[in-house]
Amino acid sequence: MPLLQSITAHTAYIPGANNLGIILTGDGGAIAVDTGLDKDTGRMLRRALEEAGLRLRAIISTHHHADHIGGNDYLVRNLPDVAVYAPRLEAPFIENPLLEPIYLALGASPPAALRTKWLMAKGVPVDHLIDSNEVDIAGVTLEIIALSGHSLGQIGVAFDGVCFAADGFFGPDVLAKHGIPYAHDVAAQIASLERLAARGERFFLPGHGELTLRSDLSATLQANRHAIERAMHAVRDELAEPGDTLAVARRVQKALGLTITGLPQYAIFVSAVAAHLAYLEIHGDATLSVTDQGAVWRNTS
Repeated sequence: MPLLQSITAHTAYIPGANNLGIILTGDGGAIAVDTGLDKDTGRMLRRALEEAGLRLRAIISTHHHADHIGGNDYLVRNLPDVAVYAPRLEAPFIENPLLEPIYLALGASPPAALRTKWLMAKGVPVDHLIDSNEVDIAGVTLEIIALSGHSLGQIGVAFDGVCFAADGFFGPDVLAKHGIPYAHDVAAQIASLERLAARGERFFLPGHGELTLRSDLSATLQANRHAIERAMHAVRDELAEPGDTLAVARRVQKALGLTITGLPQYAIFVSAVAAHLAYLEIHGDATLSVTDQGAVWRNTS
């Protein structure tokens, strides 16, 4: 079976733990939507395009997380004239990937355990900033969909009846595995689900999960909404007893029965809990104050 799987006449993808989108430019060229975790996924993408007789013209990085930009460095170093496109808010992190473990380390110089390929890809220059709802690349006009929430300025890309949705939603199996869908901004994450629900494309490709037909999208988005609400309720319930962010995170982890195996996973989980605490504060359900016990969250509902 070829690595490159066709979706429509002008779109394809490379399935895997990280789905890599491909847009055909019609002149033997291709645009990659994300490049996976590392140089190995970069090599796989290159091999898939070569097998199909296609030349990579550009990369669209939907957001800065390492598992979506890790192949960039290999591809721009080994293929001539490949331009990198990215949203304005995501570009500094794509060019300077150390920023991701820095913010997960509360702004400090991150420990060695956070300086791994799981959180810190190799940086590349971003040649073109994406600021509008449309971008022209290699003679092809693509629609850009604002899908922030999972990340600061994440985008999706729509073309030829396919929505490349990045981490705007996750497949049900992925939701079941991770417990809490990672969020930078929970309100924006929910709004992005609603934005996707209003789309009319025939196919929706998440960054993680199965290619989804429009007829199956509603159920999948509802599963995402349920996972977010489950996490939100767990965080609110664990505020029955005041505590700092780490204490609340420990209680939520126990309540949800989640196993955390390393510092990167732990840091991501704590960050997601913090996003839910911020959401509850905005809605008047939680307050944060400094006491002799530190910065303590309390339930106000």
